Amino acid sequence: MAVRGEPDRAARGDAERRRHDILASAEQLLEESGYAALTVRAIAAGAGVSAGTVYQYFSGKEDVFVALTARRLQRVQAALAEVDRGIGIAGILREVLPEITELWRRLGRSAPQWEAKVLAGGRRSKGVVTSATVYRETLDALAGALREAAEVRGQTLVDDPALPHWVWDALVGVADDLLLGGARQSRVRPERLVEFATGAIERSIVV
Repeated sequence: MAVRGEPDRAARGDAERRRHDILASAEQLLEESGYAALTVRAIAAGAGVSAGTVYQYFSGKEDVFVALTARRLQRVQAALAEVDRGIGIAGILREVLPEITELWRRLGRSAPQWEAKVLAGGRRSKGVVTSATVYRETLDALAGALREAAEVRGQTLVDDPALPHWVWDALVGVADDLLLGGARQSRVRPERLVEFATGAIERSIVV
């Protein structure tokens, strides 16, 4: 005899798996071909579901896109929450850089679309507003981690609201170089680039 509530749990599990498959399909499309390849039909084909099923979970490809971005940003937040503040500012940046690099590897070529649809003004869907909120939360988490690391080391950060934005953009730049192999063309090892860049970022934001 079935226990009361088991069908509901099974239905929720199936729904979560379908949502996961839809997002995984979309992320693969973005990584391989960019935002232009992201259509509901292509997402559905990759997930092994119908286009109608995709619309049960998302209002369209834009909502799928911002959900992916939010999920990756939340992973960056999780990395920031777990890292030991005692390793210092540069250490924290080195620890979180792999998550930022993975975000950029999978979604970087679609960054202009995300900026236009999520960060720019204009009418927004609930999903877009949520993704923009997660982005702000990620910058807040970054700022908080840097501040706490500075306090542990007896350092003082530059007092400027642009600081977390600049640090984020600098890390994205490092991630882009790591992915494209720019530094290797000049015979600079990736680990040396990371060490130099994170140290330079620390020096630039400490009074």
